[in-house]
Amino acid sequence: MSTRVLFDLYGVFLTRGVEDSLLHITDAVNAEVAQQFRKTYLELRPELEAGHISDERWWQQLALRSGVDNGEISEIARALESTFELNAEGLEMASKVMDAGFVTGLFANISPGLAQLARERFAWIEDFAAVIFSCDIGVCKPDAAAFDVAVESLGATAKDTVYFSPTQEFVDAARQMGIDGFVYQSPQQVFEVLDAL
Repeated sequence: MSTRVLFDLYGVFLTRGVEDSLLHITDAVNAEVAQQFRKTYLELRPELEAGHISDERWWQQLALRSGVDNGEISEIARALESTFELNAEGLEMASKVMDAGFVTGLFANISPGLAQLARERFAWIEDFAAVIFSCDIGVCKPDAAAFDVAVESLGATAKDTVYFSPTQEFVDAARQMGIDGFVYQSPQQVFEVLDAL
């Protein structure tokens, strides 16, 4: 079986995506600076997820540029960690995909600190044939280079790779690379796509 299957971490195996997580952690911020915090967070996040800056330095910059009190930062960091809610249905689906003989990969834009937390908290990550974390490869989705690394990590070509993500922007970028991309909706959708190959 030559087909490789690539799944996003957020929105497939974790119930919250980045946007949902951001809404959750914004609750920990003083309402007067919440809008600026959100804007700054999104501006600075790619640099962190690409591993170009340490978590500690990133949080310092975020506090300085967003006007968030330094005392709130630890609360925000704890709130962010609490967004790691496992989607058991997605995990069960991936297990069945693996059992069916598909080589599978896990793909995520993620900071070094959260990547470490994910590896510590979720032993099942090691079940995937390839784990592609943006902080490890120095580039984030939707950059084409990130998809190149993912496909290569799976030992495949773009045309032999099927990708599932809840994020339309990422799916569009994958399709531009020649990857068969789908906006993730449900485990049943994954089974239907793979059965049709």
